[in-house]
Amino acid sequence: MRARPWIAGCTFLLACSSATEVPPGAPPADPPPAAAEPVACDEGTYRTSANVCEKFPSLSVARSPTAIGPVRDHHTTVILEEGGAPYLYVFGGTDDWRVLHDDVQRAKIRDDGGLDAFEPAGRLGAPRAGHCVARIKDRLLLAGGIVPAGGRMGPSTSSILVRIGEDGAIADVAPGPDLPKAVMHLTCEVHGDFVYALGGRGANSKSTTMSARARIGADGSLGAFEAQTPLAPDRSHHASFIREKRLYVLGGLTGDPAGDMVDRSDAIVADIGDDGALGAWAPAGKLPTSVSVSSAQLYKDAVYVVGGLEDAAGFTDKIRRATFEADGTLSDFATVEGKLPGARGHVHQTPMYETFIYSVGGKDNANKSLGTIDVGKFE
Repeated sequence: MRARPWIAGCTFLLACSSATEVPPGAPPADPPPAAAEPVACDEGTYRTSANVCEKFPSLSVARSPTAIGPVRDHHTTVILEEGGAPYLYVFGGTDDWRVLHDDVQRAKIRDDGGLDAFEPAGRLGAPRAGHCVARIKDRLLLAGGIVPAGGRMGPSTSSILVRIGEDGAIADVAPGPDLPKAVMHLTCEVHGDFVYALGGRGANSKSTTMSARARIGADGSLGAFEAQTPLAPDRSHHASFIREKRLYVLGGLTGDPAGDMVDRSDAIVADIGDDGALGAWAPAGKLPTSVSVSSAQLYKDAVYVVGGLEDAAGFTDKIRRATFEADGTLSDFATVEGKLPGARGHVHQTPMYETFIYSVGGKDNANKSLGTIDVGKFE
């Protein structure tokens, strides 16, 4: 274990039922159909959830001439369609913890994947950085993170629900449910009628086992967060994603990034029940090296881990890819040929529009906040 100050920043219920008697001599019931054997795929291809082989797409990444100002890291990014056009939205963040941002900006995505200039789209009502973001029907949930309170900055239990109007600007910001713990560097994911909040760095600076869900109402409102199967072990600075009915968490760290900590290279997974409850966490695979403060983006039934902080080697420009085995665990990760034009971390989402993927801002190996944007294209 070591310090790295510069990263700071089931119970089953069984019911009995009466069985229908089978008349003597009646033929036995047909057995359920057997699951198809997983297909074997040639090199350069992979098996999808449809049990067919598909060729890996190529990925090229280039620096966009469009940048965002002020520079920022620990922000969140999403892509929304407004008036039939896609826009890249950026929410809050910080300039290396010197300034916390409360602004929302957006840039129109052109047909070729390029970006128009960023324009103001409103304010959050209070600065926020290191939070998570999730789309809740016609709103966006921003939860946790560092917010100012009493003249100081610290992790928060608070969340807000942001609604974007027809003009693409913020129409209103309303309080959301409190998280069970005050955290930053958490992740949020949505599946069905629930939003899940996972892990994070707590008020004592250490990683947490937080695992909670809130029910999504028909009108987009949220119920209270309630505890789910705790993360094991505790974790922050990780990435997460949902595939089918499984929730995955990968990378990050355990402990205090300003004190004793363990960098993580493992991935874990929990099944999502029909009632939205999380099952037990189980091992799901392993990265070739520890990675934290990266993104994890699904595309064509493969997951791409973009950038982040590699163990003892600083931020990376690498993009790593894994596919899924028949049991839902991850394959070995491979480094794809395309890479970021510059190493960066603290870019926690890399949203996609059609075949384009976007990495906005973050930090470089000089520990400087960035305003540059890298745009990737799958072909």
